[in-house]
Amino acid sequence: MKTTEPGRWQRTSPLAVLFFFGKLLKLIAQNAWQSIAPFAAFVFAFEGELATKVVLGVAAFFVISTSVAVLKYWFFRFQLVDDSILIRQGVVKKTQLDIKFDRIQGINTQQNIVFRYFGLVTVNLDTAGSSGNEGSLPAVTREFADSLRTMIGKVRKGDDEVVAVVTPDADALLSLDSRDMIRIGLADRRALIVFAVLSPLIERMDDNVYKIVANYVDDVLGGAWQTNIAAGAVITASAVIAVIAVLALISIGAAFLRYHNFRLFLDGDTLRSHGGLLTSHEVSMNLAKIQTLRLEQGIVMRWFDRYRLSGRQARSSQKQDKSKNFIIPIVTAAQANHLREILLVPEGDDLMQIPTSPEFIPLSPYYMRTRFLLVSLLPTVVAFAVFWNLIGPASLVFLLWLPLSVFLIYRSWQRGGYHCSYDGLVRRSGLLGYRSVALLYRKVQRVSVTQSRYQRSKDLASLRLYMASGSVRIPYIEYSTAKRLRDYILYKVESSQQAWH
Repeated sequence: MKTTEPGRWQRTSPLAVLFFFGKLLKLIAQNAWQSIAPFAAFVFAFEGELATKVVLGVAAFFVISTSVAVLKYWFFRFQLVDDSILIRQGVVKKTQLDIKFDRIQGINTQQNIVFRYFGLVTVNLDTAGSSGNEGSLPAVTREFADSLRTMIGKVRKGDDEVVAVVTPDADALLSLDSRDMIRIGLADRRALIVFAVLSPLIERMDDNVYKIVANYVDDVLGGAWQTNIAAGAVITASAVIAVIAVLALISIGAAFLRYHNFRLFLDGDTLRSHGGLLTSHEVSMNLAKIQTLRLEQGIVMRWFDRYRLSGRQARSSQKQDKSKNFIIPIVTAAQANHLREILLVPEGDDLMQIPTSPEFIPLSPYYMRTRFLLVSLLPTVVAFAVFWNLIGPASLVFLLWLPLSVFLIYRSWQRGGYHCSYDGLVRRSGLLGYRSVALLYRKVQRVSVTQSRYQRSKDLASLRLYMASGSVRIPYIEYSTAKRLRDYILYKVESSQQAWH
């Protein structure tokens, strides 16, 4: 199969059927209820034993899904021209994509176990203005993917300069080991959500729960041993710990699947990452496309003294679009500083993004006063007044929100702040953890300075910077400072000779 000839319509490898089959399964999973309905209707309508119905239903599902995947592959074509790639696809509804090389922000590849054995990859084309991957070329050779990357690089550079391709033997900017996989898994937000759900259940376990467990064990063992409340408590706690341990292992396993042997490379002006256990992922991002650099540190990451770094590109809407993020799952403070200098080249040297740095300027303490009135005092008084006639003295429980909200408001103010340099700005925020967002002035599209009535009385204002990847807001700073920053940022935008994108 030849996949490098320009000027004619071509097919990819027949193994692309696996790609289309996987996409179909993913679509079915995303629309689970609609997908289950026809199967359930078949089970109830078809006469016969339940086991026979299930077997026939599953067989029909795989036959239909495989047939659809084969048809999708058969009607899939692509063609390379001088400055773009054309893709024809669709069985009933025909579509043709014309993807210009100069719009492509990154060429990302995936390689599952089957593709790895045959030396094939799936190429995903990430373009500016799209909400995700605009086009994919499934089951093409690695050589074709590299040649396509070289062609696009030449078009973007506007000359015949040879674009280097990163090889597995190249020196890596960052390499992660097994210990990092464990840290990533334990710090995963999904694992923390599960733990947070389990925590109140654990705290609510009282002697009645322990007695139930103890009686159950006594019944099972037929009185072989005398189980008391303490033993029931131990068994219950052990079961909960076992569940948490299993969830932690699952999260760690997911980290190994996604980031095993993760390595970060710099290929000219393009950042690339390789990683993955069963499916190998290669993600790329042109340095010029980075709009903001986000450094995050949750509770678990604080224990490990590590951070999560992500570069964000332009988005097509204000909705979260994770496909536009270049993720570096775990870094040390020193690695984060080094990578910031590379990713925000050439103006990022003077920025300080580590959130514990003393260089951050705090927000005005009046930030806490307004939030105390609106978030703490007012909701508490309203809830107490409304529920007093319904539940009487029990409504006093709403008073607990006062100290809790005061603590949260104080923490939010304490962790808020900003840091400015000659070429960029960093906004720091957080509650339990930290988040700092770094940006360059020349990439700002719009700046606004706003004042509420309360801010006006205190000569304060909020500064908001609008970028192609979203907006960054700095609240409760001096009004004169906000105006001075606004004017300076607009000056840097107008005087810059470099493109914002």
